[in-house]
Amino acid sequence: MRICIVAQTFAPQEEGGAEIVARMCARELARHHEVFVLSLGMSGDRLAPTGEATGEDGTRVVRVNWHNSYLPGHKKPLVGRIEKARWHLKASVGAVSAKEIREIFAREQVDLVYAHNSARMQPALFEASRQLNIPLCVHLHDYALLCPKSSMFSAGGNCDTPCLKCRVLTSRLKSDGEGMTAIAVSEALKQTYLRAGVLTKADWHVLRNENLREDKLHRPFVGRDSARSDIFTFGYLGALSEEKGIEDLIRAFVDMPNRRSAKLIIAGRGREDYVRHLQSIADGAPVTFMGFTPPEEVYGVADAVILPSRWREPQSLILIEAAAYGVPIIATNLGGTPEIVEDMKTGWCYDPSVAGSLAGVMEKALKIGHGNWWAERDKLFPGIRGFKGTAEASRYYERLNALLVEAQRPDHLHLQAL
Repeated sequence: MRICIVAQTFAPQEEGGAEIVARMCARELARHHEVFVLSLGMSGDRLAPTGEATGEDGTRVVRVNWHNSYLPGHKKPLVGRIEKARWHLKASVGAVSAKEIREIFAREQVDLVYAHNSARMQPALFEASRQLNIPLCVHLHDYALLCPKSSMFSAGGNCDTPCLKCRVLTSRLKSDGEGMTAIAVSEALKQTYLRAGVLTKADWHVLRNENLREDKLHRPFVGRDSARSDIFTFGYLGALSEEKGIEDLIRAFVDMPNRRSAKLIIAGRGREDYVRHLQSIADGAPVTFMGFTPPEEVYGVADAVILPSRWREPQSLILIEAAAYGVPIIATNLGGTPEIVEDMKTGWCYDPSVAGSLAGVMEKALKIGHGNWWAERDKLFPGIRGFKGTAEASRYYERLNALLVEAQRPDHLHLQAL
């Protein structure tokens, strides 16, 4: 089968969770199918020029023209409010040519379009697939078809439904999904789309991100079951941004009466002014800002990993990584997070709307004691030992491949949701 994997941002550009999943899927599916990646590019861009290139792992990447002032992605330039509004308006109308995509699909004789983070390539992608009658499977990692920021998080709070501005800016991205296959990384994400009336006629499946491979894990720390630090260590990995709740975590840690019996390590990057603000809040407390750091440097020493996300995160890869490394998780009860932490018993959830709830859960961990925390880990968090978080253990790619093969069949007999 000839599969076009769509990812608007792709390596060597900076990656988030969705981009990592797309890249891993491209590599794994290429074992059984002819695969190439369709992404966005701009003439002269150092990392993402238009045209065809081959990545370090042998993946073919074809980049189509992005007719806008700068590429989407994690490293956008600092621009004024007017320029940003103009960029979003042009993206909402359509900054990609359906004709260019259609010509690529025809030339490559594509049998299936498998789209990951692809909102910025709409409506051209929907149009080209429909015009050539090519089956389309969309793999949803966030709320990008409902919200230009992809988070449905604004002014410090979550949006229960898309606001008027978001409805206008995403109006051309909408589809009822008839004849399409939709994969969501959590049941919570799926239900958000259905409540918004988007992709209501698609053949829906929930496939949790579990695509870490055994050969990519840092073996000495996988499945660890003992303390690796001299004092109880809370760890955080991720972007240093408001919606990630990192400020809530630092304030909770600083406010704990027993904070001197613990330390907090923070791995990740953010805007320089915001990082300075966070550092000022942590002043005098045992908090270490590690910057951009390999994840195993946190998983190797942390006694608990904290996910304080304010936004309704559909499914963070950290939930899978931490449990695979044997580290319990403390996380908000928003989005798809409880589907792993609570349902699979890998940690504790707390309600971020309740004042002092995070500090209370962290105090609860400290009262158990550093040594007892690990001695009693399997009793406290019975889902961690034997956690099936790697691709091999969960048969992730086998299940994904079965879905894609079924999606490409002309009669498209519906599979039961995974």
